[in-house]
Amino acid sequence: MKLNNFKINSKNKKVATTSSRQCLGISITDKSINMVLLNARSLNQFRLEKYVVVPLPKNIIGNGNVENHEELVAHLQQANQKLRSSCRNITVAISQRQAFIQFLDRDEDTEYTEEEQVMAELSQYDSLDDVSYDYQSVSINGQGKENLLLVNSKRDDVNILMDAYTDAGITPTQMDVDLLAVINSAITWINIRQPELTNKCIAVFNIDYSETQAIIMCHGKLLYKQEINLGYEHLMQSLRRSYQLTEEEAWDMLYSPSKPEDYNSTVAQPFQQQFIQEIQRVLQFYFTSASQENEIEEILIFGYGNNSANGFTESIRQQTRIPAQQINPVLLAELGDGIEPAKLQQDSSLLTVAFGLAVRGL
Repeated sequence: MKLNNFKINSKNKKVATTSSRQCLGISITDKSINMVLLNARSLNQFRLEKYVVVPLPKNIIGNGNVENHEELVAHLQQANQKLRSSCRNITVAISQRQAFIQFLDRDEDTEYTEEEQVMAELSQYDSLDDVSYDYQSVSINGQGKENLLLVNSKRDDVNILMDAYTDAGITPTQMDVDLLAVINSAITWINIRQPELTNKCIAVFNIDYSETQAIIMCHGKLLYKQEINLGYEHLMQSLRRSYQLTEEEAWDMLYSPSKPEDYNSTVAQPFQQQFIQEIQRVLQFYFTSASQENEIEEILIFGYGNNSANGFTESIRQQTRIPAQQINPVLLAELGDGIEPAKLQQDSSLLTVAFGLAVRGL
């Protein structure tokens, strides 16, 4: 799913050109700045040239909003210097909390142009100067109806984010929504690893710091989305309570390959069972509120490390009767020189959005 030109503020936007098939994806969460530099070897074949994860202290980003501009700029500069890349093809994300995503149906013989239909949808705003938007035709169904993907956000929200990048010396060439980047990652993984799922209905759960993005998609189209109030923060709090750790110590333990002997029974399994209950709620909401006839064929879990996760997907399958897999899509890529496989395995659960952004820009 690829938007051609999310219309960012023209005073900040400079169209960059690249001599190679490279793209840098940058995602900013409440907890970290994540950068992924991909090189497209061929269709659906990628090389992970470099990546960085720079932790963010509290009160810099909150629920997708920039709360401390100067500190964010400083950490973006730190991440950029650590990456040491000259790539100018850069895709960045805006939080789904700051964007509105919708799919519009178009009849083949309609008298209205795509632009006219989009303008009608955006007429709720007092002025188009107040909104950043983009749209793209994504599919035509068996009845001859075209499907338009429309994304829009308040221009002020886009400008605040773009100002931080500009002050950090980074010039994005395109902007996408983090939710669509997750979908990009899912589509890329399906195309490469399980093409038989291409036209199936898939449920994707991307675990983030304080929440999980739940997505139900079919043919690459978003059918249903929901935010679940369950993420890494809940695991960290459980670690802190169980082992009397500071937040930093709990974060380190969460991503360490070695954990206490009772970690599975004390921390991992209770979290997994709570997560499965949330999966069941999402599926129930989807089938009762969306009036969908599509049966969900597969559940994909992104952003949850494989360490101490024995039996997690089997428990999901038993309790939902739907096959499930744990996936970190960035691991699809061939590794560049200097990337340590063990370190990437440890960090990979944080890189799903940045990977999807980089794919979007190739």
